[in-house]
Amino acid sequence: MRATVRPAGVHARRPARAVTVGVVAAHRRGQPLHGELLTLGARFLGVDRTAPVYRLLALDGPGVARGGLVRVAEGGDSVEVELFELAVGAVGELTVSLPAPLAVGRLELADQTVVGIVCESWAAADAKDITAHGSWPAYLNRVMEP
Repeated sequence: MRATVRPAGVHARRPARAVTVGVVAAHRRGQPLHGELLTLGARFLGVDRTAPVYRLLALDGPGVARGGLVRVAEGGDSVEVELFELAVGAVGELTVSLPAPLAVGRLELADQTVVGIVCESWAAADAKDITAHGSWPAYLNRVMEP
């Protein structure tokens, strides 16, 4: 078999790298925006918790109920997140699809740092702090109680 010869500087196409992405609210399994992750080829890895440096917020706005994580210098807590594996390019697609104040950034877990959906701090003034619930599903269950 003959080897493929490529001009200098041209490399064979490598498979897409994958990264771990943490989500906290509407993109979780069973939530309204989870299909967006599936469309991007996400593979569920498990459930974990953040380092105790975040506040979980319920964000105001029309449409789908959304939550976000804001990193704080003081008064943070550990919040449950779901972890998914996504190709690097899919993370880019997710990033451009998120409405402000949500964004993709670094998310600190107890034993590692992953990419995750976070919330810009300016949104905290108009949001409801729901950190005491510990997770988005626990908050929704509480809100839905009769």
